[in-house]
Amino acid sequence: MTDCTERPTDPRVLRSRAKMLDAATELLAEAGPRAVTVDAVSERSGVAKSTLYRHWDSREGLLVDVMRANIPDITPPSPDLSFDEALRGVVTEVAAVMTTPRWRAILPAMMMLQQHMPELAEIAHDDHEEKKAIFRDVVDRGIAAGRLPTGTDEELVARQLIGPVFFTLLAAHPDDDSAIDLTVEYAIERFLASYPG
Repeated sequence: MTDCTERPTDPRVLRSRAKMLDAATELLAEAGPRAVTVDAVSERSGVAKSTLYRHWDSREGLLVDVMRANIPDITPPSPDLSFDEALRGVVTEVAAVMTTPRWRAILPAMMMLQQHMPELAEIAHDDHEEKKAIFRDVVDRGIAAGRLPTGTDEELVARQLIGPVFFTLLAAHPDDDSAIDLTVEYAIERFLASYPG
């Protein structure tokens, strides 16, 4: 991917880059990876194709940055929180991020994009490792508090808690936030009940 030839702190450069990323994200959400063409992004963003090529040397480079720009951040729980509080906080935050209108719109396309572009595997892997480390911290708190057995796998814990949320997100009506809230509460309560400590 080609770096921007102008100063990256220039507000005009940053604005045009943001416009193109937003336009590419909208196109991706609306019609999938094939809809994200240089012509379509230029037309949607109102930014010239020549400017796009100053930021990215190819459509694929643009799509990589679309992926990077849309991976949600999850805040690690504060060190002073108990295991239960940390667990609830992380799962609730993940669910909240997953149910934002932008993320709900782009999630299927992002999954499709990963299938078509193997070079995105490294980005997805790095993000996975970041999220895994957050769950590792929560699991370690549970082990230290005597709530979880030694050797509890943080990835399996994440799947057990986030899997139902992900399924509900795909199956529920977009306006039905209560389905997500109920699923989050149920998943957390059932998980904690299985480890009474």
